[in-house]
Amino acid sequence: MNKKLFLVVVSCLLFLTACGSSKKSTTSEKTASKSADEKFIVSGYKLGEIPPIPTPEIKGLGLVEKPDAKLTVDMTKSLSSVEGITITPVRIKNGQVTSGDATAQTGENGDGQYNDDEKTLQTDGNGAGQYTDGNITIQRGPDGSGQYSDVKNQISMQVVSDGSGQFSNTKDGITLQVTSDGEGSYTNKQKDQSIIVADGKVRYKHGNILIVNNGDGSGSYTDSSKSLIIKNDGKGTATITLGSETKKVEAKALEAPSKLPKLKMVPAIPAIEVNTIKITLDAGVLFDVDKYNIRKDAQKVLNDLASILKKADIKSFQIDGHTDSDASEEHNQTLSENRANSVKKYLASQGVSATITTKGYGESKPVATNKTAEGKQKNRRVEILIPTT
Repeated sequence: MNKKLFLVVVSCLLFLTACGSSKKSTTSEKTASKSADEKFIVSGYKLGEIPPIPTPEIKGLGLVEKPDAKLTVDMTKSLSSVEGITITPVRIKNGQVTSGDATAQTGENGDGQYNDDEKTLQTDGNGAGQYTDGNITIQRGPDGSGQYSDVKNQISMQVVSDGSGQFSNTKDGITLQVTSDGEGSYTNKQKDQSIIVADGKVRYKHGNILIVNNGDGSGSYTDSSKSLIIKNDGKGTATITLGSETKKVEAKALEAPSKLPKLKMVPAIPAIEVNTIKITLDAGVLFDVDKYNIRKDAQKVLNDLASILKKADIKSFQIDGHTDSDASEEHNQTLSENRANSVKKYLASQGVSATITTKGYGESKPVATNKTAEGKQKNRRVEILIPTT
């Protein structure tokens, strides 16, 4: 090799080495930047993103648990105190899930009277009438307005035809006062939650977390336990403060906040029996965005669930994965399957020996609209269906 050719080869090698070093440096910088951003992020959300304020749901009317059930809602109450986890008594028959506001028909035309040692029913066939069984008392008008009282579960409700009224569940520390336009207040002492809706603004507090949505695209998120504050100006910018550190990032304006739910009409029929406990876990509690590995801070929840399942000696149950409609159907189907299987594997690793079936439904079974951030959040979920008998 002549001297000139040798110098050319050496120059090329030096250039390629420099490029490789530059790429490694860039990758390293990106990794370091991502790692540095993690402390500014709300778990399960993107940098600068403020979680949507959840809409409270009033459940439990018209369902009674078997006193000798292996698993009851009371056994799982410790889980329901965690943000993003909901415990619901349901009845499953022929593959159909019936939840707390279910109704049933009595008689061919629905009218008439019925009396026995336990209950009395009077109805005119259009849903109006009276019912009592010594525990539950219902007085209902033809438009669904009226009063409902459940002595055992300490639930009472007064509702008018426009959905306004009052609801109280003393046993679980839940109260709701709502006007016909969705303003009012909600409290859940068990979860340390409160929501106030007034003049188009919503204020949500849960333990150390305070979220304010001003209704004009602006709002804030505060976690006093971490000294983390996110302020969205509604014009494309979020300012994040963590202790003495501050950074600004691009951020979409907040969606218009949801109002309080109007009360459902008074149920017209007696209670039906619970045969399943449905545990709904917000995917944001278990997984990072678009991932299916169980997050470390979610392990305690699943550990507690595993202990409950082992103590109740549950022999079999089902885990279903669901997603929102972002990304392709194929991607969402795979993600939902992987997430259900991840939960199954983790519970098995904690000594749960029950037969566990899993199924991924992708985006095919939404429980809310996919047109809003709050709706998408509800659709990104894992449901665990556990027989009570």
